[in-house]
Amino acid sequence: MGETPSQRQPQTTRPARPLLLVLSGVLILVPVVLGLAVPLYQRTSPTLIGIPFFYWFQMAMAILAALATSVVFRLLFTGEDDGEAKQ
Repeated sequence: MGETPSQRQPQTTRPARPLLLVLSGVLILVPVVLGLAVPLYQRTSPTLIGIPFFYWFQMAMAILAALATSVVFRLLFTGEDDGEAKQ
């Protein structure tokens, strides 16, 4: 027997979007890989307001990772219902 439209369960997940998932992975990986590649920034010059490159580069990667995480969250979950019933 066929189901009527009122008997069907609403779709709870969005269809997979492979390009968006790949872009999200790249956005997260860039600051992580750069932060783990210590030989790239294992030096003291150039300094930024007296702070050696080694330290300010790590802080820049932490900030970039936070920004990338925010962008990925907005890309993947914007417009999605959080499941709470509205009254």
